[in-house]
Amino acid sequence: MLDVSVRDLEYIAALEAERNFTRAAERVHIAQPAFSQAILRIERRVGVKLFDRTSRTVAPTPAGTLLATRARHILVDIADAIDATRRISAANPAVYVHVSEPSLTVPRRALSALRRSCPDHAINQTTLPHNQVRDRLVSGSLTLAIGEAIHGPGLQTRLLTNEPVIVVMSEDHPLAAFDAVDRAELVQYPIVSIDSALSRWNSFVESILVMTGVAPKWSRTTTFGAATGADLVDDSDTVLICVESMGHQPPGRTWRPILPACVTEWYVTWRTDLGTRQIIDALAAEFPNS
Repeated sequence: MLDVSVRDLEYIAALEAERNFTRAAERVHIAQPAFSQAILRIERRVGVKLFDRTSRTVAPTPAGTLLATRARHILVDIADAIDATRRISAANPAVYVHVSEPSLTVPRRALSALRRSCPDHAINQTTLPHNQVRDRLVSGSLTLAIGEAIHGPGLQTRLLTNEPVIVVMSEDHPLAAFDAVDRAELVQYPIVSIDSALSRWNSFVESILVMTGVAPKWSRTTTFGAATGADLVDDSDTVLICVESMGHQPPGRTWRPILPACVTEWYVTWRTDLGTRQIIDALAAEFPNS
């Protein structure tokens, strides 16, 4: 266990250089009485007298000179290590990625591609309320967002891929008897509602059902995402409109395509001035048809 701290080493180096308690205390930004007590405490901890004091002078002992010299080398090494760490961080900053549905296939592929292609970057995934995403991107506290297209100053957006939209239901649901489900049939049943604070998915569902002339009948329970929303279809009445990659369901559930067929689009949006070229290239390689 070390007997002295980095701050203690700064005190020793300062007093050895200044040979005066008042000036040394000013140098390390501490009150002189507290500085004097700190030197006494250090000497007690190491068990060696480091400075000879008279009413007029302060002089380091041979042990004090040795410790002060070593202390300066240590302090320089620490400063160099901190500078090197900051340089590495500046060259390979942490990447903060917003994904509203991180369990779905497209965002999982995107995050995996980033981790493989950018091993020197710390990839941090977060899920934010959708009304905060644009401002976080503009401010730079968020590096990129995967999901809907987002527009704002300094932002660029790019299509990653399209994904078909399907309907998930229980195996004994009346609609399970059909090979595909017409949109006009969907509006006859409760549709799982996704929390509008986290996602605009409900608005998308409304847009694809507007042709029926009937507003969706939302489930009484609102979920935080499509993955958890699938649990609500177990009542044999409610249906979930979601992306095709959610078609793999546990026993007791099934899915059908929607007629007329429709797709949803996955975009990536990023700040153009955050050095994200390597990141965007990694996503372009993962989604070559984007």
